Amino acid sequence: MAMEIPPAEDIALEEDAVLREKIYHEAAAQFEKKFQFQPLPPNTPLPPLDTLYSGPPYTVPALEEQKRRLNEVKNRLNDFEISDWHQHTRKRSSLLPILNELRYRIRAEFVTQAFAKLYECVSAYELIDGQQQELYSVHLCEAPGAFVTGLNHYIRLHCAPRTKWAWFACTLNPHYEGNCPGNMIPDDRFILHTLGSWCFGADGTGDIMVRENRDAIIKRSQRFPMVHLVTADGSIDCLNVPEEQEERVAKLHLAETVLALSVLSPGQHFVLKMFTLFEHSSVSLLFLLNHCFDELHVFKPCTSKPGNSEVYIVAKHYRQPNGIEQYLDQIYTNLQDEARAIFNRTTIPDTFLEQLRTCTTQFVQWQTDVIESNIRFYRKSDPLEDQRLALFKQTILEIFFTQYHITPIRNNHRIVHRAKVSEGLNINQKESRGTFNERTQLAAAADASVTETLRSLCDRLDHLTLTRQLFHPQATLNDPLQEGDPDNGFAPVQHRLFFAIGKPIERVKSSKFALITCIRLLNDMVDLVRRVVKEQEIPFPQGEPITVTGNTVTISIASYPSIADNIAQHEKQLFRTIVHTVLELIGQNYVDNLPVAAYDPIELVVQNWLPLTQVSVGLLYLLKQCVFEEVEQSSPTRLVFRRLRKSALTSLVGMHDAVLKAYTRASSLPGPAKSVLAIVPIKALLCGSFQYALLNYNNALCLFYCARLLEELQRHLNVD
Repeated sequence: MAMEIPPAEDIALEEDAVLREKIYHEAAAQFEKKFQFQPLPPNTPLPPLDTLYSGPPYTVPALEEQKRRLNEVKNRLNDFEISDWHQHTRKRSSLLPILNELRYRIRAEFVTQAFAKLYECVSAYELIDGQQQELYSVHLCEAPGAFVTGLNHYIRLHCAPRTKWAWFACTLNPHYEGNCPGNMIPDDRFILHTLGSWCFGADGTGDIMVRENRDAIIKRSQRFPMVHLVTADGSIDCLNVPEEQEERVAKLHLAETVLALSVLSPGQHFVLKMFTLFEHSSVSLLFLLNHCFDELHVFKPCTSKPGNSEVYIVAKHYRQPNGIEQYLDQIYTNLQDEARAIFNRTTIPDTFLEQLRTCTTQFVQWQTDVIESNIRFYRKSDPLEDQRLALFKQTILEIFFTQYHITPIRNNHRIVHRAKVSEGLNINQKESRGTFNERTQLAAAADASVTETLRSLCDRLDHLTLTRQLFHPQATLNDPLQEGDPDNGFAPVQHRLFFAIGKPIERVKSSKFALITCIRLLNDMVDLVRRVVKEQEIPFPQGEPITVTGNTVTISIASYPSIADNIAQHEKQLFRTIVHTVLELIGQNYVDNLPVAAYDPIELVVQNWLPLTQVSVGLLYLLKQCVFEEVEQSSPTRLVFRRLRKSALTSLVGMHDAVLKAYTRASSLPGPAKSVLAIVPIKALLCGSFQYALLNYNNALCLFYCARLLEELQRHLNVD
């Protein structure tokens, strides 16, 4: 009897069903990248306090082997052009379809990858009790704020309608110009709308590694009757040293944990972002958390980029062990101690290390599988793989929204419901170019000969000059305020003042008023000038940093290297000089009982003014709004203020007295030195066309400063 052969269509359908079943299981597995440590018996005491920092750093051979395995695979990426590689991995990732659904179908507030990851963590581990009438959360290292909007979305969907929720967050302050951009998220679109809910510590930097800031955050948390959830999402840019990521972020993770355990209420939960878990610092941190919580989980959300090392530590039901306050204080005091491990190796049981080995082995396998798959299909065209990938993405998308039950919320349930936060201006987004090996060579250029470093800086200056981006090219510094702001000149100057006091800015490393690429180049140019002066004893032009001739105030570009590390003092001097110059001009032209028109000829010219900080920009703003009716950028380096307002004299005297009083108050505060960081509200400086015009002016002037310093260097070194 002949065997019946099924029709080709049936075979195809069967194969398709098998493929779909296989892909479904692969997709479902992305939601199960989890590990749970065995809980310790209730009331297990912490190791004796005197065992802290009692032994040297150590390695765990089993963890070192996992580290070696992972680095072997990562090293295969060293010659891949990074922007091209990122484009390839984004194309293969299932993250973008999920984010697009959240943005355009769910219309969630301020959707970023962090929004989705937080939502996953809270959902997967049931971190919010929907029956609570009041909820309080604290968010550490939170910029740009999507953990907050993600949590809000969850609460509005899963908690009772009348649930009261209050939160505050801390982060490296994107408005503090002394913060290093590599350690900071400069995106302030959400922060600007919620400034009252952000705590930047006692010194205004937001740095939780500073004790007075830690104390300020703890004090702020005590306004809440309790704290139900603490999240910590901090990281540091390790793009050029990926093999050192774990060591570089170890102190930050420890500071986040110490702070979290200082504010969290008993029985409540903590979410901490970490990366690889191979070093003794991670062993000690997880060992501490295992003692402090009933449950300790390691979780890789499906919306976390599958090829990176990011994981989230989810710690549930805080035990608040006896003596934890002394523990935390001793650990915080020793944050910078690299000569000793937190817990002595003999304190860590082998059973805990075996659990950690199992955990890291599994996560390393998941990560290396993804990297190897991405390498396999890099710059290859494979229609079958494209088909499989499309089905895989669609399946993950369906599972995500089925499993986590995310639906839209009402507009008035958003945190910021009168504006669309995501449509705001986000300058200084991170950019990377070249391969890892090329970036390593570029970094080495900083230690190369002066001539090589000079050539590298010249190339960067040429590149930035040719590719300089203009923001709203038609914008001018003279443009009126946005509708709804006080009318020009009518609000007394005192109503416009707002003083922020904190750590004096030594060097401008970032600014909301210029691109970081321009600021970084200027700083590198300053460093080279100083290096040449020191190594080759070449006299560099100096002179007075600020000079006044008639109605013209001039800042010396050649003097910039001498003032670059004491910007706070320079700004105070510039403020006094400009105000006194205008007062003298008014005095020289003042004739009693003459009409206001007598003031008209008065002009103030400021040359080479590079206002990068809130204090400098605040002064420019006040001159424009309260003293003069018009400001013109008459050349790339000249600002001309014209036509005195009726209230000019009153405004100048009021500004002068109030600002200098603020400086005096700052200098008299106890503790580390303080200075004035702002003289008008940041929101007033970041509105309308004024913001764009200032960006364009500062970017161009930064490059002009660089060109002038470069010319001086070339002249002294006799190089072209």
